[in-house]
This record gives sequence, C-alpha cells and structure tokens, in this order.
Amino acid sequence: MNQQNRNFVNCNLQNRSFQGLELQGADFRGADIRGCNFSHAQLQNANFLGAKIGRSPKLTIILMVVTVFVAIASFIAITAMSFAVVEKTPEDITWSFKIALFVSLVVAGLSSAIASFLQNSLIWQRLMKIISGAASAALLGFYYGGSSTDNNPQLAIASAAIAAIVSAAICFILGSPSPGFLGKIMGNTLTNIAIAMVGSINNYGLAFLISSLSAIYLSSGNFLLGIFYIILALIMVGMSLLCFTQVIKEINSVGITSFQYANLLDTKFD
Repeated sequence: MNQQNRNFVNCNLQNRSFQGLELQGADFRGADIRGCNFSHAQLQNANFLGAKIGRSPKLTIILMVVTVFVAIASFIAITAMSFAVVEKTPEDITWSFKIALFVSLVVAGLSSAIASFLQNSLIWQRLMKIISGAASAALLGFYYGGSSTDNNPQLAIASAAIAAIVSAAICFILGSPSPGFLGKIMGNTLTNIAIAMVGSINNYGLAFLISSLSAIYLSSGNFLLGIFYIILALIMVGMSLLCFTQVIKEINSVGITSFQYANLLDTKFD
C-alpha cells in the first residue's frame, strides 16, 4: 500500500479488514476504526490519535437481532412440543413422538454443548455443530411445518427432514472459517451463534422433560430414580448455560477493533 493510500484521517472505516497489510506510518487520526481487523498488520509509526476504537455498534446490533430471533423461534417450538408430550405414557398412540423428541433434544443439545469443549479439535467441533444444527432444524421444521399444515404428521415429518438436510448443508458450508473479516462474521460466527442458542434452548427443554420424570418417580416413592433424574436435569441446565455462554463468547469475538499480533512499534494512541 503506497503512502497516498495510507491517509485515513477522519475516515469512516468501520468493520474494514486490514489484516496483514503494510501500513507503516499510516495516518488514522480521527478515523472511526470500530470493528476493524488489524491482526498481523505492520503498523510501525502509525498514528491513531483521536481514532474511535472499540466495538462496532452496527455489527453488535445485527448479532443481537439474530440471537433474539433464534432464541424466540426455538423457545416457542421446544416449549410447545415439551408441554404437548410431558404427560404422555407408553399406552398413548403418540408415545413414539415423545421418544423422538427426547432423542432429538439429546442429540441437538449435547452435540452443541460438546462442541464448546472441542476448541482444539476443529474437525470434531465442526462435526458436532453439523449434527446439532441438523437435529435442531429437524425439531423446528417438525413444529413449524406441522403448525402451518393443521398438525399433519406426514407433512411435519417431511418438513423436519428437509430442514435437517438444508441445515446440515448450511452448517457444513458456512461453518468453516471464511476468508475476510465480514466473511467470518456472516459465515461461521452467525452459524455458531444460531447453533449455540438453539442448543441452549434444546438443553432447557430436555431438562424440563427429565425433571417431569423425577417428579413422577418421587411421587411414587422411588426416591433413587427420582434423585437420579433430578441430578440429570441439573446437568442439562448446566449444558444449557454452557451453550448460552458460548453465544456470548461468539458475539464478543467479533465486531471489536483487533490488533492481535500486529506490529505496533512506535504506534501513537491517545
């Protein structure tokens, strides 16, 4: 980058990527560099006096809107399905749907939580996210597909299958590290937020169903199984909080000015 292109005085540069660029002596005085990525950039003698540094409000709002939308959509679906099957017994003709809901919640919720632990194994972490995304999408597809077709079970199942396939493809494509700063945000970060948020709701739903089992066993005098299911429900609550913590981490990982591994020799800041 030539000297003429290193004059950014009072420019609005929000969310731009300068990763790895040669910016020795660049002038960023008074510039808005919130959300910019300067990682690995050469910034010797650069001037950042008066520059706005920190979190990009635009990106933060976008990520928060996505998080709230996903949380509301999944909370409505999981809560409705959980209450619908909570009192079902093996004698009911819809018992199989309760088993299917249990299995789906276990797969979607636990795989999302496990992905949070696999920071040093990107391949396995990505696999867990794909599994969680597909299982979560199947649950949402089943609920909203059924609700929009007068609870037609065949169409609900078809919607679940289509949603799972589409979600798995999206998680596979967008879940990989994307080139560029905005590519990272619009790709894997949004995907990770959605997976972790739905995973948190799934684990909450699983905790609710398991706690209902503990109540049944405790009321019947089987304290051993009752206590076992209480402990299991508490573990699921912990998994739900773990996934929600991952949502917060993902939001905080982007949208903020980054100088990671940049050369800041003699760089001027306020």
